[in-house]
Amino acid sequence: MTEPLLLQEDPYALAHRYREYMIEHPRRFLEYCNPYYEKLLANQPDPAADATDDYSRAIRYAKEHYECFYEIRDIWRIITWLPPLGKENDG
Repeated sequence: MTEPLLLQEDPYALAHRYREYMIEHPRRFLEYCNPYYEKLLANQPDPAADATDDYSRAIRYAKEHYECFYEIRDIWRIITWLPPLGKENDG
């Protein structure tokens, strides 16, 4: 882990670093993880660098745009916005 996660400095911290926050601040007895933050695409594990499947591309996009709070259900929507593979720098 790099540095402590301060929610006052980054209002979107839980949108893209929820798992790190939960490691820094363990749950107490009878506390549960927030399923909403766990389902955000930006909180999913980083895909392999060479992965080109739709799921991996959507996660990378969501991590770049974490302030939009994209969820797992938004994968298809994100894929329709992304250019087809191999055409990302054309134009």
